[in-house]
Amino acid sequence: MNKTILVVGASGGIGSQVAKDLVNEGYSVVGTYFDIPIDNPDIKSIHLDFLSKDSIQNFVKEIKSIDTNLYAIINCAGIVEYEDKNIEEDIKVWDKTIAVNLTSNYILAKYFKDIIEEQGRFIMISSTDAMFGGSITASYSASKAGVNSLAKSLSLLFKDKKISVNAIAPGWVNTRMNEGIGGDFIKKVENLNPQKRIAEPKDISNLVNFLLEPQSEYINGQVINVDGGYTNQDPTLLIEEETV
Repeated sequence: MNKTILVVGASGGIGSQVAKDLVNEGYSVVGTYFDIPIDNPDIKSIHLDFLSKDSIQNFVKEIKSIDTNLYAIINCAGIVEYEDKNIEEDIKVWDKTIAVNLTSNYILAKYFKDIIEEQGRFIMISSTDAMFGGSITASYSASKAGVNSLAKSLSLLFKDKKISVNAIAPGWVNTRMNEGIGGDFIKKVENLNPQKRIAEPKDISNLVNFLLEPQSEYINGQVINVDGGYTNQDPTLLIEEETV
């Protein structure tokens, strides 16, 4: 296939599945990691910390030293940390979350616009949480809502090269990010979902693969939910159903 794709966050729950599937599809994959090294010899691995200017600059130099353009950038990096500690700590969580979940996409777009191929792809990971608020996850919800808006702005920024920009918004996904929540809670979430399960990383990777294909090129600046129908119903209507 001889196309190179950069997968940011390639050691995470979604990112590792995406990177693995891309390798299997015949792409050359460059992956970044933060704290967990990439365990795949077929992926060129680069450390990246979006909270460190030095790390970002070193990463940019290394990517630009690769003797090929990128067909696509897929940013799977993301964090969620709970607020409601104290004001100073909550502000730190806010700054960190916005930097990793939102600003990272802008950094990637600005530094690498010129090395993405004509009619290439730029894919971001949003969340269905962008549709809602959260008293202790305000930073996470706001960061993902920002990603949704950024998809439209970047599609305009990249229009001269006809690069398609889209965001994928998963609902609950079976990843390490959700491991500490507890099985009983996940069961309740599954029961609320029309598909009676939460997503697997493969569900997200399947859409990534489609968005890389030529037949998806006219999908641009969109946010695509992958949630099994989780957001199809107003939760208050479930209470109504039980009382009617």
